Amino acid sequence: MHIGFSFIDLAMGGAQIFFAQLASIFASRGHHLNYYLHADRTDLTHVSPLLIESLERFAYPLSKPSELLNNDIIQLDGYHSLIRKLPFLRKFQHCVETYHSSYSIKRSGPVFAFHRVANSKYVASIHQLPCQVIYPGISLPHNSISKAKDFDVAILGRIHPVKQHLLFLSICDQLYKHRHKLRVLIIGDHLKNNSYKLQVENEIDRLRKIGVYIYLTGEILFDQVFSWIARSKVLLVTSKDEGFGRMAIEALACNVPVIANPVGGIFETIQDGQTGFLAEFNDSESFTKLTNKLLNNKSLRDRMGQRGRVIVESQFNINAVSLQYEKLYHNIIQT
Repeated sequence: MHIGFSFIDLAMGGAQIFFAQLASIFASRGHHLNYYLHADRTDLTHVSPLLIESLERFAYPLSKPSELLNNDIIQLDGYHSLIRKLPFLRKFQHCVETYHSSYSIKRSGPVFAFHRVANSKYVASIHQLPCQVIYPGISLPHNSISKAKDFDVAILGRIHPVKQHLLFLSICDQLYKHRHKLRVLIIGDHLKNNSYKLQVENEIDRLRKIGVYIYLTGEILFDQVFSWIARSKVLLVTSKDEGFGRMAIEALACNVPVIANPVGGIFETIQDGQTGFLAEFNDSESFTKLTNKLLNNKSLRDRMGQRGRVIVESQFNINAVSLQYEKLYHNIIQT
């Protein structure tokens, strides 16, 4: 099968990482892959050289979007405006559009592809048209991954207002006042030059001055994510919205429990009291209380982490997810 991917951008976001991993699975099964990138490759705000390097191990880059019409299937990343879809209208019945959030749906409307996939039941529920739900699975890390716990709490994701790093840092502030010692890990891309960057940088500097140890990884390859998450005791998801919440299942895959804002697809990835906790929405005191509970109880952390790993293996394995996409693609070609 010839499969073409159309990407609006290739920043280090969950949707783009998922499709890069999906491409690697498809390539291993003998499918022919190529892709077109609408963003300027020199724009480091929207394009990650590391992600492009990874993707091009399996997919050939095209020079114009119309070249995607030579494929059996065209996979849209879910952020295509109408003008970006125009080159594909002649073969729209062979296009699949995957939506990742309310923003993705808004950005992609009002003309949607014939074949629609939502990455969670939550996202499907807010779409005006029927969607097939296919969760964005992950490639599972080996159980041999390092178990050394160098950090108490971690956050994973691009440093962006929707991820609410300032809320995360407020929780860290309260944790430090309770515990008098705290090691914090921020996993994600470098801070961008904007007002939000300044606020986050200032708060990090303030916490470091009072004694909180904070380490920022900067941008990393997606296959390095697990080795970083595994070094933390608890992952916090402070996002004000998540279409799915990839970072939650990445943590559970590493046997790391999660405490999260009760938003969107998080309800489908975290079992409250079983694989982690759902805090009160945007409530730093609730986050702090629940985080302290886990930090003070290693056996509880271990039980939650082990249960989380089992759930990820059974429900969010990218090998099984890729079969769902393959089945969809085959059905489209045969009709």
